[in-house]
Amino acid sequence: MAFGPGIHVFPGGRIDPEDGDPRLAARSVRTGPDAARALGDSLGAAEAAAIHVGAIRELFEEVGVVLADDAADPRVHRFGDGTGRLRTDLLVPLAHWTTPAFMTRRFSTWFFVADLPPESVMTFAPDEVAAHRWMTPTAALDAMAAGEIRMWVPTTSVLQRLIESGATTAATVSERIRLTRPDAPVVHLETADRLVLETSEAGGLPGRRCRTTLLGRREIVVVDPGDASDPAIEAIRSAVDRRGGRVTAIALTATDPDHAAGAEALAIPLDVPVLAAPGSGRHLPYDIRELEDGERLPTDIDVRVTLGPGGTVDLQGAASAGE
Repeated sequence: MAFGPGIHVFPGGRIDPEDGDPRLAARSVRTGPDAARALGDSLGAAEAAAIHVGAIRELFEEVGVVLADDAADPRVHRFGDGTGRLRTDLLVPLAHWTTPAFMTRRFSTWFFVADLPPESVMTFAPDEVAAHRWMTPTAALDAMAAGEIRMWVPTTSVLQRLIESGATTAATVSERIRLTRPDAPVVHLETADRLVLETSEAGGLPGRRCRTTLLGRREIVVVDPGDASDPAIEAIRSAVDRRGGRVTAIALTATDPDHAAGAEALAIPLDVPVLAAPGSGRHLPYDIRELEDGERLPTDIDVRVTLGPGGTVDLQGAASAGE
């Protein structure tokens, strides 16, 4: 394929115009307003409903999984002339990711989780699916770390989020992970040596807040860019420009999505390294440079690294901003 050949991803695809057919909306268990609320009221009802319908259609087309009543009726998969209900209520929104601005092809992608219907039989689209595997989230991340498969940051972050949730059913995910409308990034604290941004799409989860710190006056290290959304990345770049500085590195105090989701989107166009504790980046789908205990960060203020338990990093010298 032109986009992402050989990459392991979840079933999915493009939303078609037909997914917004009012006849499909009428057959959907989740109404348009309900679909919008499920997506954190970030979209209008019609668009949110079409995204839910498109997810059900793509799931069936790519892997043969049916989320609909009266699944034996083939008309349930035809636009407008089916009779079965589309079980959009079984879709639990989990994340929203947009490909970075430096990529030539960009996609705004919503991720859902659902329980596999009983007695489902997988059937794969041979023109789209080159290979397939059932894997637990941990096994998939370990396979990537071993070089067996390749994945992108949105995929690995969703897997990390599932592990973090401890959920084994879609209902439990719904109880533990909720999407809400994100706010615009704001400057939480600013001094000559540091600036702290507060954003609200941490780890691809709309409404989840995080703080990103810029350490330095002109030679700037970006610490914990956990929000990969366009507004967050642009806020970081604008803050660097206002200081007349340049980014020398991305530093991660932890490598979970809430701390690391935006690191690659920043590092690639700037051609700077991502720094993290030894061994902590094995579940990240890009290279990191491992930090040493006591190492000074590449900034024009004195910030030293203290390695903590579990692959975490504490920054000493210039106090942790805004904490």
